[in-house]
Amino acid sequence: MAQVLFRRFGPFSIAYLPRGPVMSDPTSDCSELLRGIDELCRRQRAIVLVIEPQRPLPDAWFNRGRGFVRGPASFQTSRTVKVQLLNDEKLLAQMRKDTRYNIARAMRNHVAVGQVPPGEAQIDTFYRLLRETSKRSGFGIHSRAYYKDFLDVFGDQAVLLVARVDGVATAGLIAARAGVEARSMYAGSSHAHRSRGDAALLRFNAMQWARENGCSRYDLGGIAPDTPPTGPGKDHVRTRSGLEGVHQFKTEFRGRIVTYPETVERRYRPRIAWLVRRLNARFRSAPERSISSTPETD
Repeated sequence: MAQVLFRRFGPFSIAYLPRGPVMSDPTSDCSELLRGIDELCRRQRAIVLVIEPQRPLPDAWFNRGRGFVRGPASFQTSRTVKVQLLNDEKLLAQMRKDTRYNIARAMRNHVAVGQVPPGEAQIDTFYRLLRETSKRSGFGIHSRAYYKDFLDVFGDQAVLLVARVDGVATAGLIAARAGVEARSMYAGSSHAHRSRGDAALLRFNAMQWARENGCSRYDLGGIAPDTPPTGPGKDHVRTRSGLEGVHQFKTEFRGRIVTYPETVERRYRPRIAWLVRRLNARFRSAPERSISSTPETD
């Protein structure tokens, strides 16, 4: 199965397939699924389809002149950290010493982390923290109603956690679970009232919530990307980005770093696609890329 999203551009559209498709048999060529996607995209007058895979795409999709080319840079973060949800003792033991210390310090300083119902006042508190973080770090956020809708739709498969110091909310996090995996979705914090360790304790509590609800993995969310090797025998080098601080914080939980396959693009109207790329840099091909898929890697 595949979820395909469309954004209108006058009489045409841009199609986007995020983190998919989902395939029960990774060895299948899924040709029927591809035909269905093509038919849908043509009905929607799509110029191009951008696919941001979760796992490698079928090799058959790239054979026999199927029309795939290099895609733009990832819209979502291209790497993440996934932590195995062991018992508390083992979970803490695998973390870096500084992270364990920060969690213990937050507990000693009586930082209180609790699950709160997604009522209007609680959503207001979370959105205030998120908006402050977005201004401080320079990233975009959705409207307040989006996060309320998210929690309403997911119900008990999502959680809103808030850390408080002396009764003042200092950090908040929304996590969601599906199957055996849970993921940090959105998080924000206050710069003025933060206590050392509250952010780490907040994630630790989210992992506990996930484990208690039957999950075996916790996805901490995006970290900084890699720069591809420039020649034979060269190692990957991390690109400097706005995610450097986040990268350091999340990797210190010592989970498995997962790199997703690169984006690919399927052109239905090549001439218009060329024009879109000329006018909008966001849709230009990422440099140094191959269109063959690569698996999740450590």
